[in-house]
Amino acid sequence: MTRSLNALIVDDSATTRHLIMRALSQTGLAEFTFTQAEDGLDALVQYSPGETEIIFVDMNMPRMGGLEFIRTLRVQHKRCPPTVMITAETNSERLAEAVSTAGVDAFLLKPVDRDRLQTGLRKLVDSIPVRSETDQVPHGECVPQALQEVLAEVCSLEISPEPEDESLRRGRIVLGIIGLHGDIQWSVSLAFPHEAAVAVTSKFARYEISSEGPDLGDAISELANIVGGRIKQLLCARNLGVSISLPTALGASDFRILHQPRSTTGYTHFNSPAGRLWCRVDVGIDSGMAM
Repeated sequence: MTRSLNALIVDDSATTRHLIMRALSQTGLAEFTFTQAEDGLDALVQYSPGETEIIFVDMNMPRMGGLEFIRTLRVQHKRCPPTVMITAETNSERLAEAVSTAGVDAFLLKPVDRDRLQTGLRKLVDSIPVRSETDQVPHGECVPQALQEVLAEVCSLEISPEPEDESLRRGRIVLGIIGLHGDIQWSVSLAFPHEAAVAVTSKFARYEISSEGPDLGDAISELANIVGGRIKQLLCARNLGVSISLPTALGASDFRILHQPRSTTGYTHFNSPAGRLWCRVDVGIDSGMAM
Protein backbone atom coordinates (compact mmCIF):
# COMPACT_ATOMS: atom_id res chain seq x y z
CA MET A 1 0.00 0.00 0.00
CA THR A 2 1.32 3.46 -0.91
CA ARG A 3 2.31 5.47 2.15
CA SER A 4 1.17 9.03 2.90
CA LEU A 5 3.55 11.96 3.40
CA ASN A 6 2.96 15.57 4.41
CA ALA A 7 5.20 17.79 2.30
CA LEU A 8 5.97 21.50 2.64
CA ILE A 9 6.71 23.17 -0.71
CA VAL A 10 8.62 26.46 -0.42
CA ASP A 11 9.14 28.59 -3.54
CA ASP A 12 8.42 32.21 -4.40
CA SER A 13 6.92 31.14 -7.74
CA ALA A 14 3.37 29.77 -7.53
CA THR A 15 3.88 28.15 -10.94
CA THR A 16 7.00 26.32 -9.73
CA ARG A 17 5.22 25.15 -6.60
CA HIS A 18 2.42 23.64 -8.66
CA LEU A 19 4.90 22.00 -11.04
CA ILE A 20 6.72 20.42 -8.10
CA MET A 21 3.48 19.21 -6.54
CA ARG A 22 2.25 17.73 -9.81
CA ALA A 23 5.58 15.98 -10.44
CA LEU A 24 5.69 14.58 -6.90
CA SER A 25 2.14 13.28 -7.21
CA GLN A 26 3.12 11.45 -10.40
CA THR A 27 6.13 9.66 -8.90
CA GLY A 28 4.16 7.00 -7.03
CA LEU A 29 6.60 7.30 -4.12
CA ALA A 30 3.83 8.36 -1.75
CA GLU A 31 0.41 9.95 -1.54
CA PHE A 32 1.50 13.51 -0.81
CA THR A 33 -0.46 16.10 1.10
CA PHE A 34 0.93 19.54 0.34
CA THR A 35 1.35 22.76 2.29
CA GLN A 36 2.67 25.75 0.35
CA ALA A 37 4.86 28.69 1.36
CA GLU A 38 6.08 31.56 -0.80
CA ASP A 39 9.43 32.13 0.95
CA GLY A 40 11.40 31.17 4.06
CA LEU A 41 9.52 33.50 6.39
CA ASP A 42 6.18 32.15 5.25
CA ALA A 43 7.53 28.58 5.55
CA LEU A 44 8.43 29.12 9.21
CA VAL A 45 4.75 29.93 9.80
CA GLN A 46 3.43 27.08 7.65
CA TYR A 47 5.79 24.46 9.11
CA SER A 48 3.97 22.07 11.43
CA PRO A 49 6.21 20.28 13.98
CA GLY A 50 5.45 16.59 14.11
CA GLU A 51 3.26 16.81 11.01
CA THR A 52 5.56 18.07 8.23
CA GLU A 53 7.51 14.99 7.08
CA ILE A 54 9.58 16.32 4.18
CA ILE A 55 10.43 19.81 2.92
CA PHE A 56 11.15 20.95 -0.64
CA VAL A 57 12.66 24.43 -0.68
CA ASP A 58 14.07 26.78 -3.29
CA MET A 59 17.55 28.12 -2.58
CA ASN A 60 17.05 31.73 -3.70
CA MET A 61 13.92 33.59 -2.59
CA PRO A 62 13.09 37.14 -1.45
CA ARG A 63 12.87 38.02 2.26
CA MET A 64 14.36 34.67 3.37
CA GLY A 65 16.14 32.18 1.12
CA GLY A 66 16.28 28.43 1.48
CA LEU A 67 19.56 28.18 3.39
CA GLU A 68 18.56 30.75 5.99
CA PHE A 69 15.17 29.07 6.35
CA ILE A 70 16.69 25.64 7.02
CA ARG A 71 19.23 27.04 9.50
CA THR A 72 16.50 28.95 11.32
CA LEU A 73 14.22 25.90 11.37
CA ARG A 74 16.94 23.77 12.97
CA VAL A 75 17.48 26.39 15.67
CA GLN A 76 13.78 26.71 16.46
CA HIS A 77 12.93 23.00 16.39
CA LYS A 78 14.92 20.14 17.85
CA ARG A 79 13.38 17.64 15.45
CA CYS A 80 13.42 18.52 11.76
CA PRO A 81 12.33 16.46 8.76
CA PRO A 82 14.51 15.79 5.70
CA THR A 83 14.98 18.82 3.46
CA VAL A 84 15.41 18.77 -0.31
CA MET A 85 16.94 21.85 -1.93
CA ILE A 86 15.52 22.56 -5.37
CA THR A 87 17.82 24.87 -7.28
CA ALA A 88 19.36 25.81 -10.58
CA GLU A 89 22.64 26.43 -8.70
CA THR A 90 25.59 24.38 -9.99
CA ASN A 91 28.42 26.07 -8.08
CA SER A 92 30.02 23.31 -6.00
CA GLU A 93 31.08 25.68 -3.20
CA ARG A 94 27.55 26.99 -2.87
CA LEU A 95 26.13 23.47 -2.74
CA ALA A 96 28.77 22.38 -0.22
CA GLU A 97 27.73 25.33 1.97
CA ALA A 98 24.15 24.09 1.88
CA VAL A 99 25.25 20.74 3.29
CA SER A 100 27.81 21.94 5.83
CA THR A 101 25.99 24.96 7.27
CA ALA A 102 22.33 24.09 6.76
CA GLY A 103 22.24 20.30 6.73
CA VAL A 104 20.48 19.86 3.38
CA ASP A 105 19.71 16.17 2.81
CA ALA A 106 19.38 16.16 -0.98
CA PHE A 107 19.52 18.38 -4.06
CA LEU A 108 17.29 18.41 -7.12
CA LEU A 109 18.26 20.55 -10.07
CA LYS A 110 15.67 22.53 -11.97
CA PRO A 111 13.73 21.90 -14.10
CA VAL A 112 12.01 19.38 -11.85
CA ASP A 113 10.21 16.48 -13.49
CA ARG A 114 8.68 13.20 -12.39
CA ASP A 115 11.56 10.97 -13.48
CA ARG A 116 14.21 13.07 -11.73
CA LEU A 117 12.16 13.14 -8.54
CA GLN A 118 11.46 9.42 -8.71
CA THR A 119 15.14 8.57 -9.09
CA GLY A 120 16.54 11.10 -6.66
CA LEU A 121 14.06 10.73 -3.82
CA ARG A 122 13.32 7.02 -3.53
CA LYS A 123 15.93 6.21 -0.86
CA LEU A 124 15.24 9.42 1.05
CA VAL A 125 11.49 8.77 1.12
CA ASP A 126 12.06 5.15 2.14
CA SER A 127 14.16 6.35 5.09
CA ILE A 128 11.34 8.46 6.57
CA PRO A 129 9.61 6.54 9.39
CA VAL A 130 6.00 5.64 8.76
CA ARG A 131 3.83 7.87 10.93
CA SER A 132 2.02 4.97 12.57
CA GLU A 133 5.39 3.42 13.40
CA THR A 134 7.35 6.46 14.54
CA ASP A 135 9.72 4.38 16.66
CA GLN A 136 10.82 2.29 13.70
CA VAL A 137 13.69 3.26 11.40
CA PRO A 138 14.01 1.34 8.12
CA HIS A 139 16.85 -1.21 8.49
CA GLY A 140 17.28 -0.19 12.14
CA GLU A 141 17.05 -3.83 13.20
CA CYS A 142 20.55 -4.29 11.77
CA VAL A 143 22.00 -2.45 14.79
CA PRO A 144 20.94 -4.82 17.62
CA GLN A 145 21.64 -7.77 15.31
CA ALA A 146 25.20 -6.56 14.73
CA LEU A 147 25.75 -5.94 18.44
CA GLN A 148 24.58 -9.43 19.34
CA GLU A 149 26.75 -11.06 16.67
CA VAL A 150 29.89 -9.10 17.52
CA LEU A 151 29.70 -9.62 21.28
CA ALA A 152 29.16 -13.34 20.73
CA GLU A 153 32.15 -13.58 18.39
CA VAL A 154 34.75 -11.30 20.02
CA CYS A 155 33.68 -11.44 23.68
CA SER A 156 32.09 -14.92 23.87
CA LEU A 157 29.15 -13.07 25.37
CA GLU A 158 25.57 -14.03 24.64
CA ILE A 159 23.15 -11.14 25.09
CA SER A 160 19.36 -11.32 25.00
CA PRO A 161 16.79 -8.54 24.53
CA GLU A 162 14.81 -7.47 27.58
CA PRO A 163 12.21 -4.80 28.41
CA GLU A 164 13.45 -1.23 28.63
CA ASP A 165 14.65 -0.10 32.05
CA GLU A 166 15.16 3.64 32.33
CA SER A 167 16.95 3.24 35.67
CA LEU A 168 19.96 1.94 33.74
CA ARG A 169 20.55 5.45 32.41
CA ARG A 170 20.95 6.89 35.90
CA GLY A 171 24.51 6.49 37.07
CA ARG A 172 27.91 6.12 35.45
CA ILE A 173 27.52 5.50 31.74
CA VAL A 174 30.06 4.64 29.04
CA LEU A 175 29.07 5.25 25.41
CA GLY A 176 30.63 4.08 22.17
CA ILE A 177 29.36 6.20 19.26
CA ILE A 178 29.92 5.68 15.55
CA GLY A 179 28.46 7.38 12.48
CA LEU A 180 27.30 5.71 9.28
CA HIS A 181 26.89 7.72 6.09
CA GLY A 182 25.82 7.20 2.51
CA ASP A 183 22.41 5.83 1.62
CA ILE A 184 21.62 6.17 5.33
CA GLN A 185 22.65 8.85 7.84
CA TRP A 186 22.92 7.26 11.28
CA SER A 187 24.55 7.85 14.62
CA VAL A 188 24.77 4.54 16.46
CA SER A 189 25.29 4.53 20.22
CA LEU A 190 26.32 1.53 22.32
CA ALA A 191 25.72 2.24 26.00
CA PHE A 192 26.99 0.42 29.07
CA PRO A 193 26.58 1.05 32.77
CA HIS A 194 30.13 1.48 34.04
CA GLU A 195 30.43 -1.96 35.66
CA ALA A 196 29.13 -3.68 32.51
CA ALA A 197 31.57 -1.67 30.38
CA VAL A 198 34.48 -2.94 32.48
CA ALA A 199 33.26 -6.55 32.32
CA VAL A 200 32.57 -6.51 28.57
CA THR A 201 35.85 -4.85 27.61
CA SER A 202 37.83 -7.19 29.88
CA LYS A 203 36.34 -10.12 27.98
CA PHE A 204 37.15 -8.38 24.70
CA ALA A 205 40.76 -7.54 25.63
CA ARG A 206 41.40 -10.87 27.38
CA TYR A 207 42.83 -9.08 30.40
CA GLU A 208 41.42 -7.07 33.30
CA ILE A 209 40.53 -3.57 32.13
CA SER A 210 40.93 -0.87 34.76
CA SER A 211 37.72 0.93 35.64
CA GLU A 212 39.53 4.28 35.61
CA GLY A 213 42.35 3.92 33.09
CA PRO A 214 42.45 4.94 29.40
CA ASP A 215 42.13 1.34 28.21
CA LEU A 216 38.41 1.35 28.95
CA GLY A 217 37.64 4.11 26.45
CA ASP A 218 39.99 2.61 23.86
CA ALA A 219 38.33 -0.80 24.14
CA ILE A 220 34.81 0.66 23.93
CA SER A 221 35.84 2.62 20.82
CA GLU A 222 37.26 -0.50 19.20
CA LEU A 223 34.13 -2.48 19.99
CA ALA A 224 32.00 0.31 18.46
CA ASN A 225 34.23 0.20 15.38
CA ILE A 226 33.75 -3.57 14.98
CA VAL A 227 29.99 -3.27 15.50
CA GLY A 228 29.92 -0.43 12.94
CA GLY A 229 31.71 -2.66 10.45
CA ARG A 230 29.19 -5.44 11.00
CA ILE A 231 26.27 -3.01 10.57
CA LYS A 232 27.86 -1.90 7.30
CA GLN A 233 28.04 -5.52 6.11
CA LEU A 234 24.38 -6.09 6.93
CA LEU A 235 23.31 -2.90 5.15
CA CYS A 236 25.49 -3.60 2.11
CA ALA A 237 23.78 -6.99 1.86
CA ARG A 238 20.58 -4.96 1.42
CA ASN A 239 22.18 -3.04 -1.47
CA LEU A 240 22.80 0.11 0.57
CA GLY A 241 26.04 2.04 0.11
CA VAL A 242 27.50 2.86 3.53
CA SER A 243 30.72 4.24 5.01
CA ILE A 244 31.56 4.47 8.72
CA SER A 245 33.25 7.22 10.71
CA LEU A 246 35.87 6.93 13.44
CA PRO A 247 34.31 5.85 16.75
CA THR A 248 34.11 8.01 19.87
CA ALA A 249 33.98 6.87 23.50
CA LEU A 250 32.31 9.04 26.11
CA GLY A 251 31.77 8.62 29.83
CA ALA A 252 29.84 10.58 32.43
CA SER A 253 27.79 10.26 35.56
CA ASP A 254 24.63 10.66 33.50
CA PHE A 255 23.68 11.62 29.95
CA ARG A 256 21.11 13.55 28.01
CA ILE A 257 20.44 14.06 24.34
CA LEU A 258 21.92 17.31 23.06
CA HIS A 259 21.16 16.85 19.35
CA GLN A 260 17.65 15.54 18.94
CA PRO A 261 17.39 13.07 16.05
CA ARG A 262 14.82 13.34 13.32
CA SER A 263 13.81 9.79 14.14
CA THR A 264 15.06 7.00 16.32
CA THR A 265 14.57 3.33 17.03
CA GLY A 266 14.56 4.14 20.71
CA TYR A 267 16.67 1.95 22.96
CA THR A 268 17.09 -1.78 22.48
CA HIS A 269 17.95 -3.21 25.89
CA PHE A 270 19.88 -6.42 26.53
CA ASN A 271 20.85 -8.53 29.48
CA SER A 272 24.04 -10.58 29.64
CA PRO A 273 26.29 -12.37 32.13
CA ALA A 274 28.44 -9.21 32.12
CA GLY A 275 25.51 -6.96 32.95
CA ARG A 276 22.89 -4.95 31.12
CA LEU A 277 23.57 -2.78 28.07
CA TRP A 278 21.66 -1.14 25.28
CA CYS A 279 21.99 0.34 21.79
CA ARG A 280 20.31 3.09 19.85
CA VAL A 281 20.27 4.43 16.29
CA ASP A 282 19.46 8.09 15.53
CA VAL A 283 18.75 9.31 12.03
CA GLY A 284 19.84 12.59 10.45
CA ILE A 285 22.98 14.54 9.62
CA ASP A 286 23.06 16.26 13.02
CA SER A 287 21.88 13.27 14.99
CA GLY A 288 23.73 11.74 17.86
CA MET A 289 24.15 11.64 21.58
CA ALA A 290 26.62 13.57 23.68
CA MET A 291 27.30 14.28 27.31
